[in-house]
Amino acid sequence: MGNKIFLSYFIDEQTPMYGNENFFKTERVKSINKGDSCNTLQWIFSNHTGTHIDSPYHFSESGKRISDFSPDFWMIKKCQVIDITPIAPGEIICRTYIPLETLSVDIEVLIINTGFDKHRGDKVYWNNNPGLHPELADTFRSKFKQLRIVGIDAISVSPFQNRTMGRETHKAFLENDNHPILLIEDMDLSLIKPTTKISQLFIAPLLVDNADASPCTILAEVNL
Repeated sequence: MGNKIFLSYFIDEQTPMYGNENFFKTERVKSINKGDSCNTLQWIFSNHTGTHIDSPYHFSESGKRISDFSPDFWMIKKCQVIDITPIAPGEIICRTYIPLETLSVDIEVLIINTGFDKHRGDKVYWNNNPGLHPELADTFRSKFKQLRIVGIDAISVSPFQNRTMGRETHKAFLENDNHPILLIEDMDLSLIKPTTKISQLFIAPLLVDNADASPCTILAEVNL
């Protein structure tokens, strides 16, 4: 058996948000220290907070929602990580960055390690993040027939300084009735090395009905 690690971040009030537009707020409803019988918190946050997954409904009224996917969809045996570090702020990741020949044709999840997560505590992480070029969607779709999810260690696949292109990227991956590719953003890949092998991956989105996206817990069994 391999090591078990999280590939998602814990959420708190310092969690960075795309463009610094949203926030996570926690309020204490009950406190044992104040004489209540238990501790209870109330959370207020966007469904695109922290490590989260986008479904087709995010950019299409007719697209599948998070609740439309079966439990089997979130349990993955064939996952690969590609290391393209280091990627600079605002850089656009296109076909030439991806070593397609190193990837198995039957992969279900592809994780792109840019190394940009090292900037997560800085403004540049949400203000000038790298992104994916829209052309990658059809490139992946044509070569990897089983691919269902692409993940990245940047706050979004949409570069904040090029949001027009970023919207096209989301649509290119998500808006395909026959083969949508969901997107995981803001992954924690700090424990991943170029030699790391993932034997199993479990993705657990919050089960909120009809959601276009959801924060998710990602658990991986790895050989580091």
